[in-house]
Amino acid sequence: MLHRRSLFLVVLVLISCASLVGRQTSTTTQPPVQRDQEALAILGQVLNAGGGQATLGAIQDFTATGNVTYSWDAVQGSATLKGRGLHEFRLDATLADGLHSWIVNGNAAFQKNPDGSTSLLPSQNMIKLGPMTFPLVEVLSVIQDATFSVTYGGLVTRNGQQLHDITVQKTFPVGADPAGLLSKITKGDIFIDPNALTVQTIEDAAYRKDGGPGQFLHDFQYSKYQTTNGVLVPFSIAESIAGQQIMTIQLVQITFNNGLTDNDFN
Repeated sequence: MLHRRSLFLVVLVLISCASLVGRQTSTTTQPPVQRDQEALAILGQVLNAGGGQATLGAIQDFTATGNVTYSWDAVQGSATLKGRGLHEFRLDATLADGLHSWIVNGNAAFQKNPDGSTSLLPSQNMIKLGPMTFPLVEVLSVIQDATFSVTYGGLVTRNGQQLHDITVQKTFPVGADPAGLLSKITKGDIFIDPNALTVQTIEDAAYRKDGGPGQFLHDFQYSKYQTTNGVLVPFSIAESIAGQQIMTIQLVQITFNNGLTDNDFN
């Protein structure tokens, strides 16, 4: 059970960097931000293909249902995912031993176990980009938030396919992040299919559950895109750490603007 309790340390990263900065009181000048126009143009094309900025920006929340499989111990179960804005996310997985929940509610990230116990998730995950299960939310945030550096790495080959490589990284005021450690945590690469204009992979770092030093290569891979209410959504999501696949989610349905409240993320 230890593996299942630690698999979604990064999936739950829903608290946005913008929210973090909003809580800072420093007025120190912010470092220069690089906004590569070619990279921004590609991200804009992705948003247009995914439903358009207006449609995506109007999404207040989502609820998705499906099935989850944990690769390490071949455990399967049903899953419900809920997200609200960039600040709240919840995954409920019903497994053989009961309900496991991973929650971000805007102030903390934690997990609930079938026996009722809870534990906090690593603090690094509170700083990373928002919901990895719905990558267009991240793309929209990067487009709209001018404090994100965006650079284009050209076409690269991954798994035999050529993809656009776009690196994104949040910048913070010097007074809030003098050593650049917060900014480093937010760094990630978005790999985009140049033909379908869909996000294929988001790659960043995973951190130890005990908060100790060290990090591991981490990615989400997206496939089986379907259009739901005018929005292009990946219905297959696979998570890997250090090159080892640890879980997959197969969605059955997703709905938007269900009127979720803060109470849905407690």
